[in-house]
Amino acid sequence: MEETDLYTIPAPVQALLGSDAVAHVWTNNPDGSPQVSVVWVIAQDDEILFGTDGGSVKARNLARDPRVILSIEDNERNDRGFQRHLIVRGRAAIEPGPDPALMDRLAHKYLGLGRHPLALRDAVSSVVVRVSVERLSGVGPWIEERAVTHTAG
Repeated sequence: MEETDLYTIPAPVQALLGSDAVAHVWTNNPDGSPQVSVVWVIAQDDEILFGTDGGSVKARNLARDPRVILSIEDNERNDRGFQRHLIVRGRAAIEPGPDPALMDRLAHKYLGLGRHPLALRDAVSSVVVRVSVERLSGVGPWIEERAVTHTAG
């Protein structure tokens, strides 16, 4: 992929990312083995964001190797009975935090709270991970409708 390529997150993906479905995040450990954790995610423009502690294994892995996979399961099945799910392959950029506004948006989305309840919200060690989408797959309207829009910038 060229650096000028941009991917627009299509409406069906935006809808799933706007739900309370959590994401499983895969990163690569230094030995090449996978590291998986669950995170709260939110779409912002054409990126997928989550917060974490900068000292976490996933943050250290992403700082070393920005390749990332997110897996998000929908609560619906398609007309053939298969559970809908989204797989996002992308590249992560880490921004030093904290970002209390982002953390509060995530807490509202997932818990209905106006303020994130954990110390991570204001911790100087927290970071924001911004995932740029490179490829979408899975089972759902994001595939069935060929929903990925690619534009050269």
